[in-house]
Amino acid sequence: MLIILVGIGMTTWQLFENPKAIQGHLYAAKSYLFGWRMFLLVLLITLWPRLMAWFGQHYRWSSEKLNFALSWRWRAALWLAVVEVGLIQGVIGTFLRHLFQD
Repeated sequence: MLIILVGIGMTTWQLFENPKAIQGHLYAAKSYLFGWRMFLLVLLITLWPRLMAWFGQHYRWSSEKLNFALSWRWRAALWLAVVEVGLIQGVIGTFLRHLFQD
């Protein structure tokens, strides 16, 4: 649902503004967006035990399944950090560009 809303928002934005101006606005907001993503990552790490306990209670998970979900806290955080550094910050793209540069 969130992806659809973001898509609608971006499409509407492009109707009213030049794509070059949009790119400039996004570049200017890059540090703020990074801060927002890091805030959400820290929030997820901090609230993971409560969130899993709520899911476990709401969906009547067994204690074994709840312990398994709780054990995935740092794995999920690591994967989100890898995605952030590798894809969003462009480390993988920069590495590949330098690797295959003429």
